[in-house]
Amino acid sequence: MIESASRSALVTGSASGIGAGVARYLGSLGHRLILLDIDGVGVQEVAEAVRGAGGQALGIQADVSDEAAVRAAIADGSRQLGDVEILVNNAGFARDGNLVDMSCDDWDAVIATHLRGTYLLTRAVLPSMQRRRFGRIVNISSISALGHAGRANYIAAKGGIEAFTKAVAHEVAADGITINAIGPGVIVTRMTELGARRAGRTLDEHIEVLRQTIPVGRVGTPQDIARAVEFFIADDADFITGQILYVSGGPHG
Repeated sequence: MIESASRSALVTGSASGIGAGVARYLGSLGHRLILLDIDGVGVQEVAEAVRGAGGQALGIQADVSDEAAVRAAIADGSRQLGDVEILVNNAGFARDGNLVDMSCDDWDAVIATHLRGTYLLTRAVLPSMQRRRFGRIVNISSISALGHAGRANYIAAKGGIEAFTKAVAHEVAADGITINAIGPGVIVTRMTELGARRAGRTLDEHIEVLRQTIPVGRVGTPQDIARAVEFFIADDADFITGQILYVSGGPHG
């Protein structure tokens, strides 16, 4: 049985896609939400949607790779909605390409948002979690971490997140803090639309091609990831830490 009290939860990359879906779902469960995204307009719209549904949410524009911005956002959010007890590190984006054609800027930008951002947010919330002797951290990786051509920067970042998850789990397990990762498979978001354009297909055509590779016979939605987040953040999920859960509609590869 999934059990969880109403807590203060911070979700990064929550202006759209998986992050927005997770935010809305956690809001429906009664959690108080601190929402971060570099897209200030988008994150405010999601916060407003949560409030409109009867929840509590604060939208903050912030670059998760910027240490000062992260500290300021957490201070502001904690002052208004309480110390962060649940952290979902979701912020990220793709700049795909073959390695020989990949610029240093594209490499650095992807690593900074995914991996540095996960490090900065996690480091910033741990002290208050350790004082409370409770914390739930969920890092969003990707099934691409298992290997995929044409996106070395993205895969390196996601693989790093999975290794980071396992390392930090050892450090904080005795403090009542769990840290786990979710590796989404094909989830229909704005990234799917970009993939369709790169492949020269319409979105519907692209989804159908992807669907045929998935054992359960359908593509995923942000709700699928939100349900997995709910599992990991439950109060009684304290015996599960350092794990990677691929939410992908079945085995791949």
